Amino acid sequence: MCDKYVIGYWVPEKKRQKFNWNEFEDVCESEGFQLKMIDVSSSLEKQGPLHVFLHKLTDTQSHAESGDKNAADIVLRLQEYIAKHPDLVVIDPLDNIRNLRNRYKSYEFIQEGIQFKDVFTPNFVEIKSKNVHEIVSTLKKRGIKYPFVCKPLIAYGSSDAHKMMIIFNEKDLKDCQLPCVAQDFINHNAILYKLFVVGDHFHVVERPSFKNFYQEDCNVLSTIFFDSHDISKSGSRSKWSILSEDNIPLTVQPNYQIFEKIVKNIQEIFRLVLVGIDVVIENHTGKYAIIDVNVFPGYDGYPNFFEHLIDSIKKLLLERGSFRQNSKGCTLKKCQSDDLDSGFESDEKRKSIK
Repeated sequence: MCDKYVIGYWVPEKKRQKFNWNEFEDVCESEGFQLKMIDVSSSLEKQGPLHVFLHKLTDTQSHAESGDKNAADIVLRLQEYIAKHPDLVVIDPLDNIRNLRNRYKSYEFIQEGIQFKDVFTPNFVEIKSKNVHEIVSTLKKRGIKYPFVCKPLIAYGSSDAHKMMIIFNEKDLKDCQLPCVAQDFINHNAILYKLFVVGDHFHVVERPSFKNFYQEDCNVLSTIFFDSHDISKSGSRSKWSILSEDNIPLTVQPNYQIFEKIVKNIQEIFRLVLVGIDVVIENHTGKYAIIDVNVFPGYDGYPNFFEHLIDSIKKLLLERGSFRQNSKGCTLKKCQSDDLDSGFESDEKRKSIK
């Protein structure tokens, strides 16, 4: 009897519960895959063979880069295993994920890689000093105006990674928590579009966001401290998400073809299978602003997530040249005779997301 493809995974328990991981086990079984939890603290060789490694190790990776020896050992162990097994499909590669750890650098990647005139990432700059005069000078050089959003420089690996603030004036620059990135606030009618991407598939979820702010607000409002997960949570009823009744602009209807272009563009830039893209539509220009990109997001409201994940895994395995599918499910190609029908065209060519 032929062995099944083994999908090894390491995903935090909290995330597994949120995703209802038992459902994924059922989907894997129905598609002929074996799902296996991996202990990343011990030898992967002894737990193999693995054909796919699916993980959410952003915190571990971040801790490793911050000098945590235990985390660094885990990352090294994974890197060594991956190097010894070049046919292993990794979702997602550690080097690709690393490009999103530093928000300033990730915004640079986005700014340099955007290919469409109606899509942009808001003006940004890294703030490196607590000296107010130096901050003012830095903001002016970059053209950052009030109000602006102040975000932690490190995007994951800390409970503070999503704790942000909106700064309205110079006297409140003292509230900036280093290290951080200042990013222009874009008026967007309190609507955030979360683009959840799974390989070739994506789904758009509309979420509440901040209302519009104007120049006069900078004279009367003080710093707004918030957690980005809370303000954009489904069903959020924050007072900051309510548009002023005397100044409600026309809502710009989203163009899903532009969303599709954004998804493809971000995939080309970061080469990730599981990624979330936060987009707002600037209310007075209709342009699309990419305000953040996240690794392996929550996928709340994404239909058929596990089915699309398996579909993406199949396509990546196909690109490795060892994948076959028949009526009995997915099995190792070396175990199949040549007269068995493949579920995919053998010469199908797709751009690899590595």
